Amino acid sequence: MSNFMNKTKILQELSDFIAIESVSTDPNRFGQIINAVELLAKKLKALNFEVRIIKVDKVPPLIVAFRPAQGKPEKTIAVYAHYDVQPEDPIERWKTPPFKLVVNNGKILGRGIADDKGHLFQNIVAVEELINDVGTGRDLSLQNNIIFIFEGEEETGSSHLEEMILKAKETLAKADVFYITDVGMHEKNIPQIFYGLRGIIYFELEVETGEKDLHSGVYGNRVLNPILLLSELLSKIKSSETGKINIPHFYDDVRTSSQQEIELLEKVARTESQEKKETGTYKLVTVDEKHPHLSTKTYPSFDPHGIWSGFTEQGLKTVIPNKAAAKFSFRLVENQEPEKIEKLVKQFIKDNLPEDVKFSLKNLGKDAPFYTDIENPYIEKTAQVFKEVFNHETLINRSGGSISAAEILQRIFKKPVVLTGFTLPGDNIHSPNENFDEEMFWKGIEALKKIYSA
Repeated sequence: MSNFMNKTKILQELSDFIAIESVSTDPNRFGQIINAVELLAKKLKALNFEVRIIKVDKVPPLIVAFRPAQGKPEKTIAVYAHYDVQPEDPIERWKTPPFKLVVNNGKILGRGIADDKGHLFQNIVAVEELINDVGTGRDLSLQNNIIFIFEGEEETGSSHLEEMILKAKETLAKADVFYITDVGMHEKNIPQIFYGLRGIIYFELEVETGEKDLHSGVYGNRVLNPILLLSELLSKIKSSETGKINIPHFYDDVRTSSQQEIELLEKVARTESQEKKETGTYKLVTVDEKHPHLSTKTYPSFDPHGIWSGFTEQGLKTVIPNKAAAKFSFRLVENQEPEKIEKLVKQFIKDNLPEDVKFSLKNLGKDAPFYTDIENPYIEKTAQVFKEVFNHETLINRSGGSISAAEILQRIFKKPVVLTGFTLPGDNIHSPNENFDEEMFWKGIEALKKIYSA
């Protein structure tokens, strides 16, 4: 057999995968979700995986596939990735068709290539090449049981993931370690492993002051304006001067970072100029003057995401609306429980709106924070493999984002979780022109082969 990857074949199969518009937020494309499941199931069955498609209601199915090692296995490695993708909007900003795989100037482009179809496919290719003894120099072999967990609801909040995982509990309980490949590298050829993610709780709030809209000339100064009430409420939740959240007892359970953790995260801190360039923002703020870079990592945060009310079309309409609404979320850190935060938020809103004002608060989704001990042999082994492949020390980091699977798998199965990936900061995840650095894509496969064979 050839000792080199058949890159043309791999890219063609990846192209077929990218062409499937598995946008989980669009119910009209549910058929595309099913097409993605069928493509993956066919591929996995050809590699002698026992494939189970787990369905709950009409939501994207969970794929759980198990392949035993030949002979006595050293261990069982479970691998998570997701096959659903973000919508392609705004399509006019794409330089190439979003659902067509294009390789150009060292980049592989296409919607979902970085988040997370590229990672998912890297895992399958790594296992396939170990099975076929391709590019291994015959010094590697698949000595471990492999479990693949492929989700199709990640981009919509993973609201059914735990329910579906429990249906496959018997299989997943065999795992000695869970790898989650849904994050990226610090820079090109600088790998990293994440030990913490913030959780999230997302709300929609509607404030109602009366039965109908009113004329501002006739009733101004006499009735409450819900836009003002909602704006004042949001500004009360978080101080624009300190960045601190003012809800009583909100910080009660927040863990204080140790000096060791602060020093660890200093190694991955970006300069202010780097952050400004990366974000395109004009001004940076912080909740920690001494360690500004920790603001998005070890501190909880609050952000409104949208607010609507009244008249917003062209021209004039002097109306006092009767309703105003907003969507907002809190990012949470370890030891903060979403259920407890929800009660505190609801009480704060009740205490800070005038009497005789109606409000409704909806919880649109929540994920608990993820935190794991970095002193485990799987992280140490993975870091060593990365150093060999990328010729650079593996950095240990944490992220302000949320990945439901990390917390759910760790909580249910009480096994180590290794959170890593091979995308780069400029890969335009969730944005037009999403891409995966070509060199990192192929090197990532080589790294996974070493991990799964060890």
